[in-house]
Amino acid sequence: MNSCYGNEANTTLRLLGLLPMSGQGWVGGGAVLLPVKMALRDINNDPRILPGYNLTYTYIDSMCSEGVSVYRMLRELQAGLPYHMVLGDGCSTCSAATAQVSYLWNLTQLSYGSSSPILSDRKRFPKFFRIATPDQMVNEARIQLMREFNWKKVATIHQALEFFSVVTDDFFHRASDLNATIITQEIFVHDPKSRVENLKKRDARIIMTAMYEDRARAVLCAAYKVGLYGAKIVWVFAGWFSSSFWLVKQNDIDCTPEQMALVADGAFLTSAVNYNPREERGIHEMTVSEFLDRYYNDPGYNTDLDMYKSVVGQSYDHIWIAALSLNCTETELTRRGNRAMLSRTRRTRHN
Repeated sequence: MNSCYGNEANTTLRLLGLLPMSGQGWVGGGAVLLPVKMALRDINNDPRILPGYNLTYTYIDSMCSEGVSVYRMLRELQAGLPYHMVLGDGCSTCSAATAQVSYLWNLTQLSYGSSSPILSDRKRFPKFFRIATPDQMVNEARIQLMREFNWKKVATIHQALEFFSVVTDDFFHRASDLNATIITQEIFVHDPKSRVENLKKRDARIIMTAMYEDRARAVLCAAYKVGLYGAKIVWVFAGWFSSSFWLVKQNDIDCTPEQMALVADGAFLTSAVNYNPREERGIHEMTVSEFLDRYYNDPGYNTDLDMYKSVVGQSYDHIWIAALSLNCTETELTRRGNRAMLSRTRRTRHN
């Protein structure tokens, strides 16, 4: 079911959001809603941005599924209301699927969190942009860990999706340049148990992973069952997972929280920097500290979503980026003598 933020008006500009609210993989879409609402409130009350317009946001649940996200996006686009931009998804696989379609409707797509390297392919995704750091860039942090701890042998395991294959391949080349030995590269589709067993047989101690967090939980549970954990075993996961991801209940995981915690103990999570480390004021004259203070004191704040708080800042920012881009478009249309053309524009499908 769709939910909208903003007040409808004759001069309404509509953003269509794709949020992973349910399903598997990564389901942190709920944490996006409050910062989106905050950003819309700030933008619609700012006379400098889109004067005379009202910016609104409608979201659909992508379920972190390629098929569901494309179907629901197209259903919404065909419903009749004109949208001016597509925002999302938080799941890279959904962004890859929808961005190959949304541009055919002459729509720009902007993601707050998709980090797959393949999304940088401008020929394949001509109107897709994102503010998340591509995951292959974070591989440098993993290489620095290897240098810091003098790790010379490493194993990898990744989920059989293009997103994670590209990330793992990039790590392989970086590690090879470091003259490190890759003792095994394991790939799984759904059940990782046999691949985890092979890691143990190969005496893997340092294990680099690339997968969605539901599969990471499956890997950790399998590792407990085969005894691949302890003081000499180090797992390295993506930093965009929910905090304490190993404790999230999952139907196909039959390990206890205590068992999962045993395996996860000592693991590293590598990620990009989520917030500006400097207390600089942005376009809305807020520092990071002031923004977070507003967020945590907002009546809509939900402590249950704290595990996904890493996306909060980017979720606020991507609404501002959308508004600023539309504002630039309106300025250019006005310069060309097409006043108010932006609000009348209906996105039509390219044949």
